[in-house]
Amino acid sequence: MSRPFAHLFLLNLLSATGCALMGVDTNDAISAGKPVSAEQLAEFRGEAPIRTILRLNTSNVTTLATDQRIRSLIWEELDESGLMSPEDRRRLNQSGVRVGVAGSTLPWALTSLLRGERVQSTSSPGDSRNVDGSTVFGTQLVLPQGSNSLIEIPSPGDSLRIPAGQIAGLKYGAELQNARCMFHVSTTEIGDGWVVIRFLPQIHYGEMSVRYSVAESGERLPVRQRIQPLYEQQFELKLHTGETAVIGYQKQDDWSVGQLMFQRESLSSLNEQVVTIELGAVEAIQGQKSVTVKYSKH
Repeated sequence: MSRPFAHLFLLNLLSATGCALMGVDTNDAISAGKPVSAEQLAEFRGEAPIRTILRLNTSNVTTLATDQRIRSLIWEELDESGLMSPEDRRRLNQSGVRVGVAGSTLPWALTSLLRGERVQSTSSPGDSRNVDGSTVFGTQLVLPQGSNSLIEIPSPGDSLRIPAGQIAGLKYGAELQNARCMFHVSTTEIGDGWVVIRFLPQIHYGEMSVRYSVAESGERLPVRQRIQPLYEQQFELKLHTGETAVIGYQKQDDWSVGQLMFQRESLSSLNEQVVTIELGAVEAIQGQKSVTVKYSKH
């Protein structure tokens, strides 16, 4: 068959069949232009994708470091031993980081802190005084499966001093300007009413500028600061719906990452912070498909 004759044959074949030769699998009723029945519509919508999302309620509590509620009382009623291996817990404690989980009923000391109540603070034996209540900042996060987010630990200053040899990547030490401590949170496992969350402490510092980062869709150029991840203090927690994770400072004699993250010193006082993360809900969200199809005549 000559080439011109072959081309003419194909054109005649396409004219007779329309686009059927190049079509893809579609709903027969839609292809035929017929009304879609309730059963067909239910089947069509049943194919919509489902994505799991987490609803997290976070709070940051600040009070005096001499306030025994934040220093010791809240930890007496939290589960610290069953969360991770003894080696991981020891590693975090030596870094000045303390982690516990409360059930649906919070310890009274934590509830008191979250309400901003005033208490008596004891700085030395025989010395007690009434102090102002705690300061609380909170937010709600919606975290889709496979995504991540940031929880900031507020800092009243604009710089953080890192001693030499304390943080990998900053072995000579540094004074980081415009610095903020963060928790980078992401999910590693999700089940029916529970989730495993990975917490990676980070230090964000420097001026805002355009920097490369890697996302699911490839490289992108967001406007952000420089980031110093603290991989040695990374950990994972399993939370069930209604449970609350509490992350705070484990007192150490020497400088520690926990001190950097959770203590703030001013001219008149030394303040301490804890971060709480409640797993409010694990929800399955179903996407929607449209049965509106536009056709063009060929």
